[in-house]
Amino acid sequence: MATELKLAADSRQPTPQSLISGILLEALFDHAQPFYLTDSGGSLIGYSKAFAKYSEGLFGAGTSLMAIIEQLYGERHEIRRTDSIGEGVDARHFTSRHFPINNANGELIGFCGIYDDITPHTKAARKTNEIESWLQDVIRSASDWVWAVDHHYNLTFVSPGISKILDVTTQSMIGQHLFSLGDFDADDIASIKTRTDFECRASFRGRTFLMKDSQKKMRHILLSGVPVFDDFSGQFTGYRGTGTDITRRVEAEKLAGKAKGALEKTYGELRTRNEELLIALNHAKAAENAKIDFLATISHELKTPLNSIIGFSDAAKQHIHGPLDNAYSEYFDHIHNAGQHLLALINDLLEPTNLQRDDLAINTKLESIESIIDEALSLLDIEGVRQNLDLSALSPRTDLLAYCDHLRTRQILVNLIGNALKFTPDSGGIGIDVESRADDVIAITVWDTGIGIPADQQARVFDKFYQVEKSVLSRGNRGTGLGLSISQRLAHLMDGDLTLVSVPGRGSRFTLTLPTSPHRT
Repeated sequence: MATELKLAADSRQPTPQSLISGILLEALFDHAQPFYLTDSGGSLIGYSKAFAKYSEGLFGAGTSLMAIIEQLYGERHEIRRTDSIGEGVDARHFTSRHFPINNANGELIGFCGIYDDITPHTKAARKTNEIESWLQDVIRSASDWVWAVDHHYNLTFVSPGISKILDVTTQSMIGQHLFSLGDFDADDIASIKTRTDFECRASFRGRTFLMKDSQKKMRHILLSGVPVFDDFSGQFTGYRGTGTDITRRVEAEKLAGKAKGALEKTYGELRTRNEELLIALNHAKAAENAKIDFLATISHELKTPLNSIIGFSDAAKQHIHGPLDNAYSEYFDHIHNAGQHLLALINDLLEPTNLQRDDLAINTKLESIESIIDEALSLLDIEGVRQNLDLSALSPRTDLLAYCDHLRTRQILVNLIGNALKFTPDSGGIGIDVESRADDVIAITVWDTGIGIPADQQARVFDKFYQVEKSVLSRGNRGTGLGLSISQRLAHLMDGDLTLVSVPGRGSRFTLTLPTSPHRT
């Protein structure tokens, strides 16, 4: 069609005036909105430059200029159309008016079409629709209340959120006065000022509005609002705002307040109790210090005569002042053994007191495990104590070294081996295993095939003064119940540990672990 579009030429000889008119018309045709002129037969006699630019798009598939001319020729009145060119963001939109042209005598002499480019208005309208749709989606999905009132404070809009809270329809709320639903909290200083803010046309935020729902339950709504004024006249037209249902939060705060009061009361009682316990603790510390002083005094007073008894009985056993008959020799043996046992009991009782001292000396260095075991065995005189036990595994040969206190490690082993001797029945066996573990420790295990320790008592064998009842009562030699507690404490002081694995009726395994390098600070 573009090849058919042309501006009708004047066949007459041009004059200066006609030349000026032609230039003006050409300028008009170049800058005007799309338009065209045809004669009564529909042939183009004039058109704007914009019409030529968009003609192919305006008369695409399904329409043509001639079809419009034929419709105008038949109907003889104005036709309005809406046309679009292109797609997406580059599309252009037009509205057009097509009408017949008659001369003064009413005779049809041609047709005209005028187009208006409404692309900016179309895009603005579409954007407005998108924003409105977005706002409607936000309002529908929001749990809060969106509201608006006119200048008489009658509701003109409410979102579904508040109607759900009050269990009423949104439509039934339109037209109701805002204060017919409730009023601002009279106990809240900020909320009381809201009516004044309304009168002054001022904005407000976070004011508590009290209203009852359909179940007559009081609801606490946190309202915020801004005044609205007409864009042209500046006249006040109402308020718009939002509201948030904070009923649960208010109830939670009340419960928290009650809980806080109860907690403060309990805290006061605990503080009083702690003061009482502190007084009791000070008394206990005083008693503990008195006990330590008492034991130190008793130790001195008991050990002095006891050492004399042991020394005189030992001299008698060695016949230093002459021979004794068999009866007296046996008596002195009993006296000497009883003295030694009593001395051991006194030392066991005093050892926990010594372990509590901050200045207890632990002298650690690399020591031979084999040497310490041999010394412990020599102190026990095991061959003389029990000749009916298998003791062949008691002297392991090893070149392993541990970082420990020589005397304290020997003390632990003497205690463990002594316990094994006490609680292993005749024909049983006792032994010692030594191994190096991957975690840089040496493990020394004293094992026996004795009566073992019940599972429910194994966790308590390291407690002070605790004795496994059946094990102890099965033998005549009772101890203080402090040996294992002391041994474990000494192991900890050397950065080691003392643990137990036992099966009743099959025996026990006490394992002393010691580091191979210094770790103590």
